[in-house]
Amino acid sequence: MRFGPLSWPGSGVDMRISHTELETCLGNPPNWYVAVRTASSHGYKMGYERALRLTIFHYHKTSAAEARQYLDKMVKKHNLKNAARVTEIENGLASYIDWAESESLKVADTRIKVTLPVGFLELRGEVGRVDVTAAGYRAVLLSQPPPDWQQQLRMPLIQAAIGAMYGRPPDKIAVGFQELDGSNLETVVYGRRQISAAEQRFRLLGETVRQLSKPRRKV
Repeated sequence: MRFGPLSWPGSGVDMRISHTELETCLGNPPNWYVAVRTASSHGYKMGYERALRLTIFHYHKTSAAEARQYLDKMVKKHNLKNAARVTEIENGLASYIDWAESESLKVADTRIKVTLPVGFLELRGEVGRVDVTAAGYRAVLLSQPPPDWQQQLRMPLIQAAIGAMYGRPPDKIAVGFQELDGSNLETVVYGRRQISAAEQRFRLLGETVRQLSKPRRKV
């Protein structure tokens, strides 16, 4: 679990929250806040899915051949020994490349760091890929989509953040998910009212967290 630094009233710095943690915070702000205060910072452990995701990013910066070499090096460097899982991510990479090339995919950037300050909270996190489309831009989270992803608060907020970063109106930005093998690309475009409502909800959540951050008076 990774969180941004805490900030306190009067510090002039908002409290940061990863978009991956937003639903957890919404579900139980006090428990989330306690977890933030007691969590220790640590790096990400390299696993098969993360190795594939990083290889996909490398592919978009280089070529298919270099991506395959990169994945082979990752497997050896991090001692990934499960032959079935290695074959799975190799096949996943091949499928992803086939999809990208068949679509003549135009990628604006990968591993985009989003920032959206709204009141006390500041949304942070990474978007795996931003594509250039005929309509504008498409922000894609590279992972298996949650069943309720279109109802998650983070999605319209990410749309607003990407729009601000690329200087485009919100209705020119699509957001969504895609599997790491290039399958099941799903996107949605939220309307201005939906984005405004999401920002208001995020602001109210920030006020709740602000109250939790205030030092308690000693009795």
